[in-house]
Amino acid sequence: MIILLLLAAILIAGVAPIAAAQEGGGSEPAIVISDDAGDADEPAWTFRFLVPTVLAISAIALVLTALLYGVRLRGRYRVVR
Repeated sequence: MIILLLLAAILIAGVAPIAAAQEGGGSEPAIVISDDAGDADEPAWTFRFLVPTVLAISAIALVLTALLYGVRLRGRYRVVR
C-alpha cells in the first residue's frame, strides 16, 4: 500500500510541472535575446585590473629572484689569492 502511494506521488510530481509549463499558451518566448547585448568593446574588470597586477607582481618576483641568486652566489664562493 505504501509503495503504491509513493509511486503515485512520484508520478504526480513528475507530471505536474510539465502540465503547468504548457498552460502558458503565450506566443512570447521565455528568454528574449536582443541584438544590443551591451558594450562589447569594454573588457571585463578581471582583464583590466587583475591581469596587469599579476603580470607586474610576477615581473617583480622574477627580478628579485635573479638578484638574490646573484647575491647568494657571490657570497658563497671566495677568490683566494
